[in-house]
This record gives sequence, structure tokens and C-alpha cells, in this order.
Amino acid sequence: MKVILYFLALITILLALNSCFFPSEPSYPPVEPWLCSINADGTGFRKIKKSPFNTPGLVDIYMTKDNRIIFYGEKLWISDTDTIRVEQITPDNLTLTNLPPRVSQTTDGNKLFFAADKNIYQLSYPDYQLTQLTNQSTRWLRNPIVSNLGNYITYSSNGFGYPTKETEYLYCMNLQTGISTIVPTEDSVVANGMYIEDTGYVYYERLGLKKSRLDGTEYEMVDNNGLGGDPNAIFSFSTDRHQVLRWSSYPNSRIRVFRLEDSIANEYPVAINNMANPIAKLNPDSKRVFYVKPDNTLCVYNLDTATNTILFQGNGDRFVYCFHMLAPTWDGSKVYFYAEIAEK
Repeated sequence: MKVILYFLALITILLALNSCFFPSEPSYPPVEPWLCSINADGTGFRKIKKSPFNTPGLVDIYMTKDNRIIFYGEKLWISDTDTIRVEQITPDNLTLTNLPPRVSQTTDGNKLFFAADKNIYQLSYPDYQLTQLTNQSTRWLRNPIVSNLGNYITYSSNGFGYPTKETEYLYCMNLQTGISTIVPTEDSVVANGMYIEDTGYVYYERLGLKKSRLDGTEYEMVDNNGLGGDPNAIFSFSTDRHQVLRWSSYPNSRIRVFRLEDSIANEYPVAINNMANPIAKLNPDSKRVFYVKPDNTLCVYNLDTATNTILFQGNGDRFVYCFHMLAPTWDGSKVYFYAEIAEK
């Protein structure tokens, strides 16, 4: 009996010591999915609305030039940011492509381009006039990117060649004539093309960043990092076309900011969401990259100064479980994001 009492006393002492050396974690309420915003200097954090938003299949968000928010899911929806009341702006008979979920906008913000049901569409803004630009029934057309002056779009065509080889061809369409042609490349799988009108070069990715004329001549390797080529929604140029934002998914997910004038690159780990899309966006005008690190820290990277600033992260009063998506305003002064958070 004495032995049993001895062991019970010993266990009690050990449990007490354990509680001293290993204090319990802070207790938080359950995490909840919130649409939030924060200023680019880290001030002004605001929880706007808790999900759901009545946007089935939501995979990304974008901002219009007049600071309205676009929800990208099975359809496109739009809302003011103060009070989220979504309005569907694409028809019921279209289902948008989510690999990748890209909305490309002209620099004046008056035209939006997206992929749906194997084809490429143009939506005027703010009157929402829809134009089908392609007529494809076999291969998947996706990832439209408008040129810097707004007169061309590039997009890729995913499918299988003979006999079962997967191919991803790059196309460029003149929006004035509606004529679309394949850009000849050395690779049978290319992605993320953008035509720069004032230089006459189209840039695209496949095991590096490459460029050529639209007819395939004057081919050149621009960024020979041997990675890249996954179709994604973050590939983009700064407004002055001095820098390009890329994504490398292997072996670790990271964004790559490449300077064209001196071939200097900076890389940073980036989180991916549940659709395997990188959570990052380049704001071309302000030359800021907003992105989420794998530890669920929201940061902004300044292209001019090559400096990082932490905007939002977990602390003693806040727990951040994960981010899903983000969208900076056009002037780069604020970023909206959808995240799972809990606050005391």
C-alpha cells in the first residue's frame, strides 16, 4: 500500500513540474474565415465580412481600378468593399477555369479577360458587356494575359498531341482584328506569356524565362534559372517593365523577382493555398509585391528598395491558421485578403 501511495505522490509531483516547464498554449476562440484588409504600412487592420459570401467555388480575388472587389469562382462577382453585397457579372451558362484563376485587366481598367469553358472572354467594365474571343471545343484555352498597351492578349492551349503527349501551346491574339496565331517555341509545353508591344517581344516561361518575336525569331533565354512554367495567376511585369514576378513550385514554393536590366533575382518562400496556387500579387503601379510566407505572415516587398515589410501575422492576441487569397488595390496603398483567423 505504501508503494502505491509513493507512486501516486511521485506522479502528482511530475505532473506539477510538467505544468511549470511546459505552460499551456494561449486559448483562442475557433478560427473563422474572414475577408479582411490592411494598409500597406501595416496599420488599419479591418475584419470586413465573415464567409460565406455566396460565391460558389471561390478561388481568388481581384481589385478593380475604382477599388471594388472581384470574387473569382465558378462565376465572377463584384462588390463594394465597405459592405459586401455581391453582384454576379458573368452569365449562368459559363463556368470559369480555375487552373489558373486569372483575371487580366487593361491599364485603364476598362476591360477584363478570363477563361471559361475552354475559351477566352472579354468583359467590359463597368457596363459588363461580354465578348467571346475564341471558339474552341477540344483543347482548354486558359490564362489570358493582356499586353501592356491593351491591344493583344496571350493565352495558352492545353491538351494532348499524338499519341498521348501533353502539350501547352502559346497563342497571341490581335484584339483589333480578332486574329490569333501560335507563337513558335522550342518547347511543346510553355506557359504564362505576355506580349510587350513597345519592344515587340513576347515573354514566356518554360524551365526559365524566355523571349522571342511573335514569329519565333530572335529567341533568347532571359532568366536561366531552370525552373518555372506552371500556369499561374501571378506572372506579371511592373509598369515600367524593368522587373517581372515569377513563381517556382519546385522543390519549394517561392516567388522570384527578376530585374531585366541587370539580371539580378531575389527569391522568397511563398505559401500556396488549397488549390496549389501561390498567394502573391504584384501591384504594377506601386511596384510592390504582396505575398504570404509559409508561416502565414503577410508581407510586402518593395521592388525599388528590395526591402520586405511584415504587414500581418499571428501574435499573443491573434492566431492565423491560413491565408486563402489576397488582392492589393491599384495604388498599392492597401491589400485585401481572405484568411482563417481567431482573435481573443
